[in-house]
Amino acid sequence: MRHVRTTGTAALAAVTTLVLAACSTSGEPGAEDNPDVLTVAAWMDIPEELLESFAEETGITVEVNSFPDGASAQTVLRNGLASDGAGLSDVHLVELDWWTEMMAVPEDWATLPEVEGRWVDWKVTQGSVEDEIKGYGTDIGPLAIAFDSELMEEAGLPSDPEGFAEFVGGRDATWESFLEAGRQFTEASDAYWTDSMTTPMQAAINLLPAAFEDPDTGNAIPMSENEPIREIFMRFAEEAQGQASAGIPIGHADWGAGFQAQQWATVITPAWMTGIIAENAAGIEGWMIADVFPEGGGNWGGSFVSVPATGDHVEQAIQLAAHLTSAEAAVAMFHENGQFPSQLEAMDDPAVSETANPFFNDQEVGGIYGQLAAEAGDAAAGGYRGVNFAGIQTLVTDGILRVEDGSQTPEQAWESVVANFDSLGLPTD
Repeated sequence: MRHVRTTGTAALAAVTTLVLAACSTSGEPGAEDNPDVLTVAAWMDIPEELLESFAEETGITVEVNSFPDGASAQTVLRNGLASDGAGLSDVHLVELDWWTEMMAVPEDWATLPEVEGRWVDWKVTQGSVEDEIKGYGTDIGPLAIAFDSELMEEAGLPSDPEGFAEFVGGRDATWESFLEAGRQFTEASDAYWTDSMTTPMQAAINLLPAAFEDPDTGNAIPMSENEPIREIFMRFAEEAQGQASAGIPIGHADWGAGFQAQQWATVITPAWMTGIIAENAAGIEGWMIADVFPEGGGNWGGSFVSVPATGDHVEQAIQLAAHLTSAEAAVAMFHENGQFPSQLEAMDDPAVSETANPFFNDQEVGGIYGQLAAEAGDAAAGGYRGVNFAGIQTLVTDGILRVEDGSQTPEQAWESVVANFDSLGLPTD
């Protein structure tokens, strides 16, 4: 199922030279200055050939400190930053939703030299703090809908990608048209429409210019006064009361089993989730990607590679960060995990845009996500994320889960979200 493209050694060697020249303050470090090992903290697979090519070029072995998920990596990083860097790796993968929190003290992170023309502009902006680059972009998360064509066909509903796209609203799709399609599906099937309503809700939240915090002050918006969030919450909470969702979001222990039992017909799918779906739904035929998304599309997630300033080998770690985010590396990561590149050259590489994905019925998944990213335009950058974005969003997500498990009504769940927000005691406008 995996396709691995050999990394271009010459291109990576050029990156090595560029970054060492840019970041060294005392002359280019010689071999005697190099550590034997550098460590990378990540929750996704890094292609082995990327690690090997770095070792061949520099003589430095790379070891990956793997985490089961981003939340675990976030906790370790948060604790390390609070302890003057204790226990941190030389290089860290940092996810967009908790980026601002991790960058609250910019001096904790090395400033990275500019690599002109490598990324889409807004990715560089996202990875900068006070005009200093603190993170090199890995991927972005353009949004699509994955669907089980077998379940759709059994329900007597459109089961090919074009027909399904029209079924959920086509180019004029809205969240209401997506949910209405779900009502039609559940009337004709014993399966659920989607895995969890937390997923479309988060996608909808990501489209807001400022979901939880004021971009001018950084202060939280009082939840009791946050009408856009309340409207989004109630829309998906009310839908969650019926058979619309199984109440099993990504990361849940039963998510893989739900795929194997064909419990749901759709999953809101940022590009990076395609590999995770392929792994969890292995052996289940019929999953495909529809090149459509409500409200014109958007972005969910995407990460950065950053270097803690407290590390013992900051210059070499910056060199590794550049190596792991070259266009060649991005292509390799796309084939390893399904991550859609933020690098301009990689986006246009036929190895991304024209490669058939055997799990998704040989669809050219990279080309689909490239089109969706282009159609999303500025919305692909997502809205403002302050230091408390991830924590506040968790409160809202947990509210939907309480509706899905039947412990609260939508109204009760919203009241709990407001009460839990108030208990945080955050500064508000």
